[in-house]
Amino acid sequence: MPANIVPGPIQKQLRKEVYNGCAICGCPVLEYIHIINHTEVETFLPENMIAVCPTHHMKRDNKDLSEASLRNAKNNPYNKTHEDESFVLRSQEMAVNIGKRKFINTSRILVVDDFDIISVKREDDKYILLDINFFDKLNNLIAIISENCWTAEKSNDWTINYKPKHLQIQNKSKSISFEVKIENNNNNVVTLIADGMYYNGSTLKITENEIFLGDDEIATDLKGTELRNYEVGIDAVTS
Repeated sequence: MPANIVPGPIQKQLRKEVYNGCAICGCPVLEYIHIINHTEVETFLPENMIAVCPTHHMKRDNKDLSEASLRNAKNNPYNKTHEDESFVLRSQEMAVNIGKRKFINTSRILVVDDFDIISVKREDDKYILLDINFFDKLNNLIAIISENCWTAEKSNDWTINYKPKHLQIQNKSKSISFEVKIENNNNNVVTLIADGMYYNGSTLKITENEIFLGDDEIATDLKGTELRNYEVGIDAVTS
């Protein structure tokens, strides 16, 4: 899988510049690209870079987006004028629902065999940042979201859709789906749903009411509870 070599401080600068969403559509899953092709400009200059979603990255690569349109989006990012649609958690505390277990102010949501699979945190006390590791059944790491930055082994196999407060990630060839929704009337709870994910050869499935690792429901003792300030939400072990 290609490594994302854009320096972290530049990623953060570009992410803030677009209010933590694709400069063109507001999707929170981002790639950091060069407005002028990288073969022509070889250094990471923020003024020549922009944060966009994988879909608009592909459109740039297919020459469906001009340099002028990218520079206009850089100067007038989507979320600047559509803040109500952005991936923002509007509450003093961060609450995450996973399989009918609610964790408050806990970023490491799901750990399997001492490896972080899903983490959720906030930037500037409002913008949701995701860390997610996608493995296949052979335990190959095939895609990563790190602080909303997307890296995938085969990007064309993935579909990433965003509508206000609802992110969907799919890989139909591997039957993987992952959803993140910001729910409740006051936009104050993050809900996670997943299917077709793996770690160490065990399947991982998250529904609204259950979490399965392999054939077994896990963390049953936490079901229906609200837990606060945990270091790890769910710490599971494969059989």
